[in-house]
Amino acid sequence: MKKPNRWSTSGHIKKRYFSWWSYIATLLCFAIIGGLPGILYVQNWRQIIENSYIGWYLIYWIIVSALFSGVIAVRRYREFERPIRRLSAAAKRVSNGDFSVYLSPVHSVNNYDYLDELFENFNRMVEELGSIETLKNDFVGNVSHEFKAPLAVIQSYAASLQSTNLTEKEKKQYLDAIIQATNNLASLVTNILRLNKLENQAISQKAGVFDLSRQLAECSLQLEDRWETKSIDFEVDLLEKCQIKADQEMLSIVWNNLLTNAIKFTPQHGKIKLQQAAEDDGVQVSVSDSGIGMNSEMVKHIFDQFYQGDTSHSKEGNGLGLAMVQKIVTISNGTISVHSEEKKGTTFIVWLPKNL
Repeated sequence: MKKPNRWSTSGHIKKRYFSWWSYIATLLCFAIIGGLPGILYVQNWRQIIENSYIGWYLIYWIIVSALFSGVIAVRRYREFERPIRRLSAAAKRVSNGDFSVYLSPVHSVNNYDYLDELFENFNRMVEELGSIETLKNDFVGNVSHEFKAPLAVIQSYAASLQSTNLTEKEKKQYLDAIIQATNNLASLVTNILRLNKLENQAISQKAGVFDLSRQLAECSLQLEDRWETKSIDFEVDLLEKCQIKADQEMLSIVWNNLLTNAIKFTPQHGKIKLQQAAEDDGVQVSVSDSGIGMNSEMVKHIFDQFYQGDTSHSKEGNGLGLAMVQKIVTISNGTISVHSEEKKGTTFIVWLPKNL
């Protein structure tokens, strides 16, 4: 037996377009107002009461009151009850997961009232809810896919290790693959937790004054082995000193992501340039590479969660890095933009306020 929903109001809503109490009150008001002159100026009450026209007088006001109450009931139904019922039915569809609902205005554009504004705001709310639902579904689907890939690798190589005919070289190769897959899985979980924390954070909570130039230099040196392995010409043009007030730990994630991506997508003997310049009340940092570049469609989605324009490097990341970068820059009241051309390279430009 289906358990009734405790929030359900079905069966409790009374559809009343005409009220007898309202009609009686209207009749009394009309009768009193209509008979007010007689009440005020009458000299002989008994003569009025015994007059044969008193019955017709009451019938007249009964008819007038009925017509008046009927007109009011029709107007209330057309201009209030029916639109509210439409809104209620639409809200019920939304509560059941249907975000394709749209309520057309009650009146024309020149006669808009608060009811039309209510419908417009409801349509906007449903549209936003639909977008959130789509993002949630995409996020769950992407997370499931990203978890599935390393788990499949671990399962495959673990099953292969059960074989007794493997050489020591093959065993090491399989173990290395399992370790790499677990590292990717750990990185994915860490990035998801970081991104979730950033999504629920409106402002930087650990802002402090530090030297941005020094931080950029340290981040570059930490990745020295990577760009030297690929014989990349790494050019650095930094300010001697640049004090800003921001979250140092979060900004290190930005520079590590941008520089790591530049190294990853730059070919052997390519070129990367890290440049810093003072601009207005802030500082601009750009990371340019001579890598494979991106087309306009890739650039459009480059900051989307789990988006990986170049699938050939999908094993080296999970598509969350640039989403985190954009969120951190936004929290820091900065801006980030990207300029790219296929087969010529990409440039990321970050502007941050000094906040001093």
